[in-house]
This record gives sequence, structure tokens and C-alpha cells, in this order.
Amino acid sequence: MTTGPDPNDGPLPDPQIDPRLLPAAMTVVTLLAAMSGVVDTVAYQRFGVFVANQTGNLVIIMVDLTTGRFDSTLIASLVSLVFFIGGVFAAVALRNALRRTMTRHRVRVILLIVETACIGIVAFTVLIVGEGQLAYAAIAILAISQGVQGVVVTRVVGVAIQSVVINSAIVQVADWWSRGRRRAAYIAVCVPVGYLLGAALGAILIRFPAPSALMSALVLAILAVIVAAQLRSRGGDLD
Repeated sequence: MTTGPDPNDGPLPDPQIDPRLLPAAMTVVTLLAAMSGVVDTVAYQRFGVFVANQTGNLVIIMVDLTTGRFDSTLIASLVSLVFFIGGVFAAVALRNALRRTMTRHRVRVILLIVETACIGIVAFTVLIVGEGQLAYAAIAILAISQGVQGVVVTRVVGVAIQSVVINSAIVQVADWWSRGRRRAAYIAVCVPVGYLLGAALGAILIRFPAPSALMSALVLAILAVIVAAQLRSRGGDLD
């Protein structure tokens, strides 16, 4: 008995992923994940918290609460978690409002620009006034940027993806590869690879003046916007 495709595979079967779009799709996912890796590394090194990996913050919060350590790390973790959630809800509301008058792709590009602006605000503010005076504000804005990123891209050329979550991407790689969906697996593997590269870049640049690593995240964000626009011009889509 012949069965149809698994509905969990998404609306775009692997054979329909245009191989000409694959490099751009892989590039935009890598750039977005790398940006998360950079800002997470900066936030962890400077403030002891995460702004993209909220699972880590939940662990920090619960360990501190159960041990009675009501210190700056606990507050910073709470700030990151709350503002990440706020960024997600704000991005969803903005996305839904813009969709009434704009195409889905244009909405995604606008959200990417919002995320880029958040990182740029932190980078240039740190450059001007230093990081010590605005630690919690920097954490909050960077967490918002990552919350927005979680909403920016849920599919790239039809492949379901989350560029701020590497665990699910690793499972997707194994699952899709075993199903013969090799092109989809190539896109999914860009999430952990990109995050690793971003974390390495952030760890290297953190040794230099404070805004250096954040400036690299800003460059990655701008490149992601450019590649996303090119992907659309070639017939690809973000959703």
C-alpha cells in the first residue's frame, strides 16, 4: 500500500527545493545563527547570562532561586528572559499588522531590520558610553533582538527552521537526512554550524574593546538582510 508524504515534513518536499536557491538559503540561516552565537557569547562573557539561549537562563534562574543567591546574575537572567518573551510577542503583533498591507517577504525583511537596529543601538551606545553603565539595558535590547529573530524566519524556501534554537535543528538534520531530504538537511545543519562560528567569533573579539564583538553581530545582521533580499529576488521565500 502506497502512502502519501508525511504532513510533518512541511509544505515543500525536498525535490521541489530549487538547488539554485540552496546557497542563499544556507547563507541566510548561517548568518542569523552566527549572529545569535555572537550576542550569546558577549552576554555570557560580560554579564553571565544568555540572550538567545533562554534554556540556559531558566537553569540559572532556578539554581539561583533554590540556593538563595539573589544576585546580579539572577536579575540579568530574568531581564533577558522577560524581554526575549516581550520581543517575541511584539514581533508577532508587528508581523500580523504589517501582513495586512505587505507581502510576507517584505514583512520578514522589516523584522530583520528591526533586529539589526536593536543590535546597532547596543553596539553604538556601548561604544559611546561604555558597557558598565547600561548592563541591564544592553541585555534587554539584545534579548528583544533575539526574540524578534525567533519570529523573523520560521521557514526558508519551505524548510521549517528556527535560527535561535540549535537542539531542534540537530534533530531535523538527522530526521531529514534519514528521509532522503538532503537539501533540507543542509539548510538545517547551518543552524548549529552558524551558532558555533558566531560563538567562536564572539569569543575571539571579546578580548578587544567592548563593542568589537557587537559590531561583528551588526555586520552579520546587515549581511542577513542583504542575502534575504537576494533570495527573494531569485524566487526564494522566507516565511
